[in-house]
Amino acid sequence: MQAAVLDPVRTEPILLDLPSSILYPDFDFSPPVPGSTDSLPAFTVDSLSKANWCVSRVLEAEDRIARRSELAAELHSRIDTWLTKSSSADQESIDYLSMLLRPFVDSELSTQRRSRSLLLPSGTASLRKLPDRLDIVDREAALSYCKTNHPEAVIVKEDLAKSALKTLIFTQGEAIPGISAELGSTELYVKHS
Repeated sequence: MQAAVLDPVRTEPILLDLPSSILYPDFDFSPPVPGSTDSLPAFTVDSLSKANWCVSRVLEAEDRIARRSELAAELHSRIDTWLTKSSSADQESIDYLSMLLRPFVDSELSTQRRSRSLLLPSGTASLRKLPDRLDIVDREAALSYCKTNHPEAVIVKEDLAKSALKTLIFTQGEAIPGISAELGSTELYVKHS
């Protein structure tokens, strides 16, 4: 199975040779077996060889998922790189033309009383007030100052310690109102040996 992707430097497609089992695991590309029936008995694991077969199938499926994830990450990275590179010239044009347009729009809108939009044949130019922005660059210095001078700007947060709650509930058997608890179940893990 081959898939075409765009190379980040060139714009013509390059071919990736990908096994069909990675891209289309649900499709069986082999011809049907003559004389097969749908009324086969249900499969049950009742021997070490069948258990080993199940484990090998689980591990193979996990490996296929991991390969697909790696492939997706690589393709996402390539697409993001291509998008950034191919859009950079357009973004520079937008920035430059907006810089040239801004003084004219300011001037035109200052003569209008209510409207904050300049209607033009090819589009509308508007001015919008962006939300005020606040960045805390030195949390400790700001917190220390506000504790002393402006305590209304300081949030005191109370929270529950889950480790202490687990000890109270699971070890000491105490029922605590507002807490829902259940013992952890056993889950099957399969790994390569």
